[in-house]
Formats: sequence, structure tokens, C-alpha cells
Amino acid sequence: MKYLLSILLLITYVSPSNTLTGRVVKVADGDTITILTDGNRQVRIRLLDIDAPEKGQDFSEKSRRYLADLVAGKTVTVEWSRKDRYGRILGTVYADNINVNEEMVKAGLAWKYRYSRNIRIAQFESIAKQQKLNIFSLPNPINPYYYRQSLRTR
Repeated sequence: MKYLLSILLLITYVSPSNTLTGRVVKVADGDTITILTDGNRQVRIRLLDIDAPEKGQDFSEKSRRYLADLVAGKTVTVEWSRKDRYGRILGTVYADNINVNEEMVKAGLAWKYRYSRNIRIAQFESIAKQQKLNIFSLPNPINPYYYRQSLRTR
């Protein structure tokens, strides 16, 4: 029974249970957007499974601009299953039939989020590193997770 419950929880975690559609009205950085839904409600979306460079980090502005090129002003679909501790929806964003989360990592403008178990994202990160794309062209790129930690200890 315990094994069955674990499988059901995993399926629930992996399978998004909600879908949102809206027009992108703001791109805050390389992994956060705001959409305007049909009900005229603004919703902040944090792209699931990825971590883009923070403001002040190398490639942060290029990452933000690349995301803006992919989604700004467009109607996107967001598949999501939960919110983060800041109330943002954690989701996979689709624009023009493109998985935007994967596109950011493929371009070398975001890392796989430290706690993500998304195998596809990990594979795309590995390829971007091999090809030395953008952030991975630096001799010692700093993952945003560690960058944020260093800011807290100052």
C-alpha cells in the first residue's frame, strides 16, 4: 500500500493539474514572467525546472531579453501544479508550440534548477555546456543558486 501511495504521489507531482492561458505583459528576468488572463488578472509565473542568471550576474540581461523575444506580448499556455513560497505559479510555458523552459536551457541562458528531476532539462544543459553556449562559455560560470547564497552571506 505504501508503495502504491508513493507511485500515486509521483504521478500527481509529474502531471500538471492546471492550465492557464494569458498574454505576457512583463518579463522580469530569464525565468519569471507575468501574464494577463482572460479575466484581466495578472499572474506571476516562475518557469519550472530552470534557474536563470540573477540581476548582476553575467548573461542576466541577455537571458531576460531572450525570454522576452520568445514570449513578450504573446499568448502563452502554462501547465502547472503548484505555487512557490512567494505565491508565483511554477509552470512550464508554451509559446508558438515551443516549450519555453527547455528553450532557455538549450540556448545556454539558464541552468537546470538545482532540485529539478526533469531529465530532458538536464540533457539540454549538458549539451549547452558541451557546446559552451552563453553562460557556459565562461571559464567558471556560477549557478544562480550559489550566487544567491553568496549575496546572503555578505
